[in-house]
Amino acid sequence: MKKYLVLFVFALIATVSAQAQVGIGLKVGANYSNITGDDAPDSNKRLFGGHAGLTANFPISSDNFFSVQPELLFSMKGAKNDDTDADLRLYYIDVPVLARFNAAPLFFEFGPQLSINVGDNVDLDGVDPDYRRTGLGYAAGLGIATPLGVSLGLRYNGDVSKLFDEGDAKMYNDVFMLSLGYTFTSR
Repeated sequence: MKKYLVLFVFALIATVSAQAQVGIGLKVGANYSNITGDDAPDSNKRLFGGHAGLTANFPISSDNFFSVQPELLFSMKGAKNDDTDADLRLYYIDVPVLARFNAAPLFFEFGPQLSINVGDNVDLDGVDPDYRRTGLGYAAGLGIATPLGVSLGLRYNGDVSKLFDEGDAKMYNDVFMLSLGYTFTSR
C-alpha cells in the first residue's frame, strides 16, 4: 500500500510540474549594501558584494501572469566604515519567497525573506560579535525577462529583524541587488 501511495504522489507531482511549466533557474549578480538604522554609525558607506543561487518559478494563473518564486541565494552584505577604513562583510543564505507579476517583458516581485548568517570577516582580537543568526526581511523589485529564459532584475532587500541578538542597537541590513538570471522551463 505504501509503495502505491509513493508512486501515486510521484506521478501527481510530475503531472502538475509538467502542466504548470515550473521554471528552475540560476541567478548571479552584484549587491550594493549598507548597515543602516538609528544606531548605525554615520561613517558607514555602501559596499559592493555579490550573490548567486537557485530560483524556482511556480505559475499560479494559467496565463503565467501571477507566479510564486522561491529562491536560495548566497549573499554578501555589510558596510564600509570611512572612520576606520574597514570593510564589514557579512555572509548570508537568503531565502526569499516572492509573489511575481509577469507583464511581458516586465516583471514585478515582492515578498518576505528569511536570512541565515553563515559567517563574517570580522577579527576583533577574540571578540565574537553577537550577530543575529537568522533574520526576517522583505524584498521588492522589477526586471525584464526574455522568452529565451534570460532575465535582468533590480531588487531592494531590507531587514525587519535587528542585526544583533543582544542589546538595543537598531541596525539593519540594507541591500540593492542587480541580478542576471537564466530559467530552464519544463515543457
